[in-house]
Amino acid sequence: MERPFDSRLRLVYETLEKTKQNFIFNFNQNDKILVWIVGFSVTAISLIISKISNIGENYSMCILKTVLLLLTTSIISGIIYRFSALLFLQKFQSIMFFLEGAFSKEKTMPTETQELKNPNDIHEIYQKIKNDFDHDYSDIIELYNQPQSTESKNYYVDYLKNEYERLAEWAKNEYQYADDYMKSVYKTAFGLSDKQINKLFGKNKDSFYLKLWSWICVISIAICLITFISVIIILAVNYE
Repeated sequence: MERPFDSRLRLVYETLEKTKQNFIFNFNQNDKILVWIVGFSVTAISLIISKISNIGENYSMCILKTVLLLLTTSIISGIIYRFSALLFLQKFQSIMFFLEGAFSKEKTMPTETQELKNPNDIHEIYQKIKNDFDHDYSDIIELYNQPQSTESKNYYVDYLKNEYERLAEWAKNEYQYADDYMKSVYKTAFGLSDKQINKLFGKNKDSFYLKLWSWICVISIAICLITFISVIIILAVNYE
């Protein structure tokens, strides 16, 4: 049977993958609609300005100016949407990368010792070391279980405590070494500065900017759709 903790992490990890796929699908659909609207708006503006068609005979100059203004607004809001969506996707991918790493099935060693329920219970310390770092100190347990003086038993308890702290410190240094190595490789490959590297690997995922670009995307695409629909309604109502 799977541990409840591992089971929940697995379910969340699988949900993240589905969420990512759904998000990309929805974004692509919105993008297709927006490209079509902006393309139509550009074509319509070209026809009105060039006066190739006899559209001026069916609509007054006031109506045409209003339509031009709405079409221009539709195009500008569409461009803003594409730009803000690009920035949103960058932040979104960064956060998804962070979440996928946090909920990954890969088991990693902790970098800090966890609080023990019974600090002097050598069996609990032994299980912590074995589960977290895959080190077997069964020989120490065997020595502890043999007839020993209280002082000797305390020595074995303290020994495993020190080993637990030593292994946690070792794991912490290993992670730091790995981070430094990855940053060095990225700097060499992409010619990034220390500031850019620290921002790329930083723990702060700029959730504020994710929300900001998300709201700009929603508002800009809403304006684009509303202005485009308004143009259709105005042209239909005022046709002579």
